[in-house]
Amino acid sequence: MSAPSMRIDSVDFYMRNVRTRMPFKYGVAILTSVPILHVVVNATVEGKRARGVAADILPPKWFDKDPEKEYRDNVEDLLFAARAAARVYSAAARSTRTFFSIWQEGYEGTLAAGDTRELNHLTAAHGSSLIERALIDACGRGLGRTYFQLIRDNILDLDLGYLHAELADINPAVALASVPLNSISIRHTVGLADPIYSGDIPAEEVLDDGLPQALEEYIAAQEIAFLKVKVSGDMDADRERLHAIAALLDQRARGCQVTLDGNEQYCDMDEFSMLLDYIDEELPTLWRRILYVEQPLERGVALNSDLRRGIAAAGMRKPLLVDESDGDLDTFAWAMDLGYSGISSKACKGLIKAIANAALARTRDEKRYFLTGEDLMNLPVVPLHQDLAHVAALGIRHVERNGHHYVRGLDHLSQRECAECLSQHSDMYAYREGLAALAIECGQVAIASLQCPGLGVGPDVDVGSMVPLEDWSFRQLG
Repeated sequence: MSAPSMRIDSVDFYMRNVRTRMPFKYGVAILTSVPILHVVVNATVEGKRARGVAADILPPKWFDKDPEKEYRDNVEDLLFAARAAARVYSAAARSTRTFFSIWQEGYEGTLAAGDTRELNHLTAAHGSSLIERALIDACGRGLGRTYFQLIRDNILDLDLGYLHAELADINPAVALASVPLNSISIRHTVGLADPIYSGDIPAEEVLDDGLPQALEEYIAAQEIAFLKVKVSGDMDADRERLHAIAALLDQRARGCQVTLDGNEQYCDMDEFSMLLDYIDEELPTLWRRILYVEQPLERGVALNSDLRRGIAAAGMRKPLLVDESDGDLDTFAWAMDLGYSGISSKACKGLIKAIANAALARTRDEKRYFLTGEDLMNLPVVPLHQDLAHVAALGIRHVERNGHHYVRGLDHLSQRECAECLSQHSDMYAYREGLAALAIECGQVAIASLQCPGLGVGPDVDVGSMVPLEDWSFRQLG
């Protein structure tokens, strides 16, 4: 199929506030309430009206960890980027064009707008990623094509050579699995404040809300086979915590595999190497479980060529992964040269970038280089479905998920959305003992129902239950 033409007719934003059931501590942040920003793009695709959506939470201290900025500042920066992207993309798509030509102009223009506010490119590019996903969703809905089909048949007219010169003339289908995954393993996040054993929870903090709370309860109830364990950079605290986790896995989950998330908590390689030495020497069974280490170094030094030798040496012990340092289209190629093996795929960083990175890994050396599926506390409906549809297309077999853990099931959705999840995606969700929630069985979630026109969302989201962005304020988070 030749690349279809499309244009943007209107862009609207909506907010939904969510409170967590338990604190999510990562890096220097502790998340207890968060807004989900939704964008709705009304488009015309090949002469037919089509609506596309996208959404993400707006978390503190992930896109920008500037200690001078408060959470309110982080949200305002992300909203600036989203509004800038809406303006730039709408101008680029005022008349009909192919998706990729719109994306090129929209991406570059959004970053340029962010530069005027001195935003880092991870923050600015998030605005572009929202409109990008909404346009892909609209294109798929308008043409009756799934996300996998859009990429496999290059209906979006992607030119990967624009992102990495060595991929000129490479078909985007090289980035895909042979078929989209029908199920995926959950890699359960172990946040810095998460209880490991039930006995660790003070009586006044026991939730008793129908879901597991301590890590040992999740392993028993959901048979979790993959964990993502966050470390703090405090050696004494990390030793104690890693000891407890290692003991639990040895007792209850001998086959469980682990990834470590440094969350930029280390400023030099010597300090980080001390952590690796400790785990290797003192916790050998945990060491053997570790698949890779994600973003241990602070982004200001993580891609510094002066650290090439130390990065390469650490990467020979356990593969190293870039996450927060991934602010530009060429980051992965630069990171490979320094000794990193992997890079995270997150919908919030852009799907087109991830497709190009997957193609780069597979054309260079797919046994050495890889993409992983990481999370931004992706909640149902839109953030979770779109990210899962994307990683299913790429064939990433286990993915970090934590929305099932920090937020109570589908309680944050309207009754209509909850009912649609249970009916349209009955493989993904279940209603048990008064709670509708993600159905995790044997550590996996079934996702075949995401192979629907668009980007996995299905019926339109209930924006009537949300707050139009112009009526929303930060103080509404409480």
